[in-house]
Formats: sequence, structure tokens, C-alpha cells
Amino acid sequence: MDMPVDGVLDGAGDVRVLLGLAQVDDQAASIADGIMWARLRAMRGHLHRIFSGSGSDLLVAAAKERYGQLTPAHQARVLLSSEFCDRQMAWNHAWRRVPRGEGGGASEQVGPLRDIFEILCREHAIAGLLGGSTDEHLRRSEQWQVYSPAGDVVALKGEDGHWRLESLPTIGGSVAVDFDSPSARLHEPRSGILSQPCLPFLAAERTALLEKLERALGLIDACEPFYGQLIRTFVRRIIVRKSQSDGDAVSLHYGSEHAPRHPGSLRLLNFHRTQVSVEACMESLMHESTHNFLAAWELSQGFLAGNDDSVRVISPWSGNPIPASSFIHAVFVYYICHRLHEQRLQREQALSSAVRGFIEGRLAVCAAGFLIARPLSSLLPADAALRPGIAALLDEMQAGMRGQYAAKVWA
Repeated sequence: MDMPVDGVLDGAGDVRVLLGLAQVDDQAASIADGIMWARLRAMRGHLHRIFSGSGSDLLVAAAKERYGQLTPAHQARVLLSSEFCDRQMAWNHAWRRVPRGEGGGASEQVGPLRDIFEILCREHAIAGLLGGSTDEHLRRSEQWQVYSPAGDVVALKGEDGHWRLESLPTIGGSVAVDFDSPSARLHEPRSGILSQPCLPFLAAERTALLEKLERALGLIDACEPFYGQLIRTFVRRIIVRKSQSDGDAVSLHYGSEHAPRHPGSLRLLNFHRTQVSVEACMESLMHESTHNFLAAWELSQGFLAGNDDSVRVISPWSGNPIPASSFIHAVFVYYICHRLHEQRLQREQALSSAVRGFIEGRLAVCAAGFLIARPLSSLLPADAALRPGIAALLDEMQAGMRGQYAAKVWA
């Protein structure tokens, strides 16, 4: 599955293609495809380095064998999964952190390598069931459920010991919505979503949430078809969590997030509650999907800013000190979400006063950070390690937004 040779795709490493995606230029669809092909090649390269750089020969041999038994399509499913990215990052961290002498670092790498082998085994098991066979991994499994690394399919064991496949519900025809997997029920203290209590969804809540998300994605398609395509391209899995019941007499607490080490997935908290509008769903889907396509670009082309949390920028949107990389992401997020809301107002005239008021309020929030007197690039510390051209690109986006609002003020 080598990346196609195409002049458009060859330019995917230029930061200006990111603005082309945001503004939906004529090459946006080709560039989006190019970014995904580049990410696939980068992940394959990481796997090959793991195979050649680990000290656990038997485990490496077993992982190589299992990987080789997968078809190219199933190999790609593994390599593009959030789980594989997380584990290869852990392996790489151990490789860089521990001095390598005679076997140095090998023990720290065994854990992530074992996880990668288990990921490959799960995908092999899923592929086998698709072909009508049950492999050794499932026969030996003590679990009743085995999820694919991509999080879109689950193998279920019946009381008779036989396994069957079941697809997770999807929105937009391809984006899996994950209510129940181990990833969805994980407690992660550092996550704003996964640190919250994990309550079981009622059947009616599942149905209502799926309908709300489907409608939100459909409205994105109607406002800007390419944005809907962008979401389907860069998001494979939506993890949803319930920490409040719909009838709880407590203040609504909802939110969304993207974890940089989990590209291809996003997380939603309490979006089943009726107080969370379809418009809020639209913005959250677009917000986190923007992080996802930026992360995919960075995984193949290099980071937009150095990974140094000590270098902080005061966000003109939240007022909080955030890493330079997060600030750059925020500029693109608010730029794209502003454009999405603007397209909604332009394309749909028969909006209720409540919906129109919500959208206009969100437009003001998204625009606010661009309307400060200083250039956005001047907020970045002088010693920040930036991708060439990114500072000028931020100022270009700001100038366009300020010009747009100046025209509105003086119209």
C-alpha cells in the first residue's frame, strides 16, 4: 500500500496545505488523502524500527510473523489505529530514555512490544472471523469480548463458546461510536473525559445520542461538504462517556477532547443529555477533528512547535497559559469552527431564534482571539522551536479574520 505518486501529495509537508484544508481550496481533498498516506508510511516505518531495535528476539519474531499474516488492508487498520500509535510512542520513549549498552533498554521496551503483539493478534483474530475461522488467540482468550484495534468491530463469545463478529454503531457511514470497549471504560486520571465516572448508558440514551451525532455530522456535510469528508478521513472512533444521567438535577457538565497520542479518535462526555444541542455537537466534532488532522500531519511531517511544555503562550481565547503547540492548534480550531458556523448562517435561512443566537454567540467566541491588537505570532516566545512558515501563517489567518470583521463594523 505505497502512497500514490502525485505532485499534489508531494507538497503535503508544506504548512500552507493546512490553511488550504481550512479554507477548502481546490486541492484540499487530495492533500487530505496525501496526509493519511504519509501517516500510514510513517507508522509502518515506526513498526519496522521496533522490529529492528528491540532486544526481545522471540517477541519480535512472533510480532513479525503475526504482522506478515495480515493482509495489507488489515495491516493498515492496525497502523492507523490509536492503540498502535500509543504503544509505539511508549516503545520509542523507552528506547530514547534508557542508555543502550548490552541489552540496555530492552526490559523497558518489552511492555509496549508485548502490547503491540497483542494488538496484532486481535486484528488477526478479527480478520479470521471475517473469513469464517476462529484463530488461536480467540480460542485461548478468557474474555467474552475482543475489540479490534480500530475500535469499530468486536468479537463476541457465546455461551456455546463460538465467536461471532458485531460492528459498532457508526455515524456518517464510517465513524464508529464506542460506548463499551475497554478504551471507552478506562479510567485515565489526566484526561478531562476519562477521569469522570463511567455510568452505563440506557438503550434510549444510546439511540438518542447516535441520532444527535448523525444529525450533527449531516449538518456539517450540508454546511461544508469537505469538512464532513475531513472528519470521516481523520476520525475512526468516537469514545463516549456518561457521568450524569439525563434527569439528574445537577448542572450540566459536558465536554470533548483529543489526546495527541491517540490520533484517529476523539472523546465526548455527557453528549447524551438533552441540554447539549445539535449545534454544540457540530462544533465539538469539528473542533476535535481539526486536532486530529493536525496530529496526523505532525506524525508524518514533524511537529508544528517543539514539544516543550515549559514554553507557554497565554491563549487569547481562554486566557490560560498553554504550550506553543496547543496554541497553534487552537488557532486552526477556532478558524475552522468559525468558518463552519458562518457557513451555517449563510446556507440555512430558516433557523430558529434560539439556534441563530447560539451560532452568533459561538462566532463571537471563535473570532475573539483573532481580534486582539497584537499579531498572533508575537504571542509565541522568541525561543520557541517553530516549523518554518507557521508563524507567518497564523498572522495571515488573523489578518483575514480582522479584515472580515472590520468590513462588518464599517458596513
